[in-house]
Amino acid sequence: MKEKDFYVDFKPQQLIYYVEKDDASYGPLLSGSYLSKHYLDDYYEKMEKLEKSLREQLNNGEISPVYYFMILQSYGEGDLASRAGVSKRKLKQHFHIKYFAKLRLSQLKKYAEAFDVPVAAMFHLMITRNEDQGKITVEQVETKNSFFSIARLAIKTK
Repeated sequence: MKEKDFYVDFKPQQLIYYVEKDDASYGPLLSGSYLSKHYLDDYYEKMEKLEKSLREQLNNGEISPVYYFMILQSYGEGDLASRAGVSKRKLKQHFHIKYFAKLRLSQLKKYAEAFDVPVAAMFHLMITRNEDQGKITVEQVETKNSFFSIARLAIKTK
């Protein structure tokens, strides 16, 4: 592909491609990604709708936090089951609140580690308004007690 046909003006994501130059030589070209330029906004919009739908199902007790995090973090059932040390059959049971409520703390900790969230995140969500995104930071502070963490909220001021 020729250099002039390949260039995409998309500053947020720049990549280096090796393309055929006008003088028939090959060399690097700094260009944006076609997929990012044309489809990234659509992807974020769909992920936002998915997250909102899952949050509503979680709020209504239709799904468990295990299912919520699995879908949002794009885990497959087999992958999550092996990371959490359970069978696929048990994992599918844990998708339902009825069985999630019976989980032991040690199993919850394995799920939390698989999702890279504190155990407390399996029981609550923190949501900010769209206009506050980027202004609020949440820092999870680990303690010596592996079942306890501290969340520090801070508001960035300009």
